[in-house]
Amino acid sequence: MNRFTLAFAAGSLLLCGSQILLNLGLHPEHPASIPVLGEGILGLVLGTALVVSGLLGLVEGYQKAAARVRQLLQGPHLDRAASAQTLSALRDQQHSFWRDYRRSALGLLLFLVGLLGLGALLSRTSYLLYLAAIGFGIFSLGLISLGLMIQGVRALRRHWQHIEQTAAAIQTQPSVLPAPPIRALPKWTVYSKDERLRHFRRHSTLSTPP
Repeated sequence: MNRFTLAFAAGSLLLCGSQILLNLGLHPEHPASIPVLGEGILGLVLGTALVVSGLLGLVEGYQKAAARVRQLLQGPHLDRAASAQTLSALRDQQHSFWRDYRRSALGLLLFLVGLLGLGALLSRTSYLLYLAAIGFGIFSLGLISLGLMIQGVRALRRHWQHIEQTAAAIQTQPSVLPAPPIRALPKWTVYSKDERLRHFRRHSTLSTPP
C-alpha cells in the first residue's frame, strides 16, 4: 500500500513540475530551448506512468482484499444473517472507494488542465502578466488540487485497511455449528378399556390364580 501511495505522490509532483516548466517555456517572448522542452515532455511521460501505476496498484489491492472477504463469507460455519449484512456493507464501501478514486484523479487533472488552459489563454499577453497569471494559477489550482488528492488518497488507504481488517475479523470468528434436529416425541396411543386390560395381562409377571 505504501509503495503505491508513494508512486502516486511522486508521479503527481513530476507531472505538476513538468507542466509548470512547459508553461513557462512556451511564451512567445521567452521560448524555452529544445532540451528544456524535451525534459518537460519526458517528465510528463514518466509522471503519468507513476500516477497510473500508483492508482492501479491501490485499486488492485483493494479488489483482491474485497474478493478475499467474499470468499470467506461463503464459509458454511458463518452466520448467514451476519454474512449478508457484511456483504451489504461491502457494496456500500465499494461505491465510496470509486468516488474517492475519482476525486484523486480529478484533483490532478484539475491542476494540469487548468494550468494548460490558463497558459494558452494568456499566451499573447506580456511576459510579466503571463508570469503573474501563471503564478496565481499555480497557487490557487495547487491548493484545490492538493486538497482533493490528499483527501482521495487517504480515503483509498482507509478503505483498503478496513477491508483487510474485515477479512482478519472473519477468519477469527468462532464456528457456528448447526443446531441439532429436534426429535419428535412419540404420540400417545389411546387404548380402550378392554385393550388396556389385555395389554396389562400380557406383560404382567404376576401369576394368575388357579
